[in-house]
Formats: sequence, structure tokens, C-alpha cells
Amino acid sequence: MSDTSDNIVMEDTHETLLKFYIAGVKFHQYKSVISDITEGDNLSLEPELDPDILKYDPNAVRIYFDNSDKRAWIGFVPKKFSSEVSGWIEIGMNLECVLTTFIPSAQPWEMFEVEVREIEDE
Repeated sequence: MSDTSDNIVMEDTHETLLKFYIAGVKFHQYKSVISDITEGDNLSLEPELDPDILKYDPNAVRIYFDNSDKRAWIGFVPKKFSSEVSGWIEIGMNLECVLTTFIPSAQPWEMFEVEVREIEDE
């Protein structure tokens, strides 16, 4: 929140654009941070740069857990949503990726549900 000179309080709003389970979890590094992850954590969205992965999804976007102590590649935005998310990143939309459901005992493909939200200044 920020206070303007007219004493009007401005708030950031967060519009949910997509909700999905993170793809490819079992192939990546989630086990190294599983005890550090909690619902409500902000995760990082990063465009894929590896040409071998881009052969399968030219719009691939990686999802990372990243705090001051640890960083781990959790998985990907599912292919059916990756073109939208990579496009939003490319045009500079202010996005956040929030872990909304975390079930450590679930199968990897149902372990992490996230929302991608646009952060807008009012």
C-alpha cells in the first residue's frame, strides 16, 4: 500500500489469471526443499532457455522455489498454459505465482497447485 499526497490509500490488487498443478514435478528438485515449502509461498516464473526442452514446448516456463536460503526447480507451467504465461512475461506483466495447495503426501502431479496472478496498482 502507498499513501498519496491526498491521503488516499492505494492498494495493489491481485487478479487470478490461471490456476493449475505444476507439471513435471517428479523430474526436478522439489525433494530438496519439501520441508521449507508452505501454502502461500511466492514461487518464481522463469522462461525456459534450454533448447532441448524448448523442442517439446517452445513456450516453456520453469517454476522455482526461491527463498534467501534455498533455490530449487520445482517444475513447469503446464504446456496448455505456457504460451499465455510466457507471453505475459515477455510483455512485462507484473505477475506472481502463489502456492495455493501443497499436499506432500500426494502424487507429484497433484502435490503443488498454484495461481498465477496479475498484480495491478489501483
